[in-house]
Amino acid sequence: MNPILAAIHARRSVSPRRLTGRALSGEELAILAEAAAAAPDHGNLGPLRLIAVAPEDRAALAEVFARAALEADPAASDEDLDRARDRALAAPTLIAIVARIADNHPAVPASEQWISAGAGLQNVLLALEALGYKGKVVSGRRVASVALRSAFGLTEGAHLVGFVTIGAFDGDPKPARRRAPESVLSIWRRPEER
Repeated sequence: MNPILAAIHARRSVSPRRLTGRALSGEELAILAEAAAAAPDHGNLGPLRLIAVAPEDRAALAEVFARAALEADPAASDEDLDRARDRALAAPTLIAIVARIADNHPAVPASEQWISAGAGLQNVLLALEALGYKGKVVSGRRVASVALRSAFGLTEGAHLVGFVTIGAFDGDPKPARRRAPESVLSIWRRPEER
């Protein structure tokens, strides 16, 4: 099989709790950014941004995660808040995924900008595989919290999509449930031929 296709088919997400090793180097982060920038981008708007959280700042981000959890549930228990903090600390590397979408762009609809951001994210995941790492995209309703939006300095039009957790993984990832090709692909026919 072609190596690019093999990499696409082999990619698997791994739970952040199972990722180990060291944080990515600055050079490795730059490779991910280059991969993201290679995505299709009508109008060169660059909607995808990656914000790497420095290892020494992960504890501070953990407190932001706890504030986001309290925002979502003011009755959250101490255990709930600890679980929220743990999410910010799991995996050696954590990168925030931000999409800056210009809703009223005269030539590039928001849907195209979202597609570009998603393509860039997929390139990041494939680049991780090429570098020998595993990752997982984690998200949820808390990414829209005031606490997280404020912590990342997001203004109108900017969306915190989620986070990529990254690390080494020694083992076999669980098999991925993938849709059958026939559930994805159909052939368009002229109306008179239907």
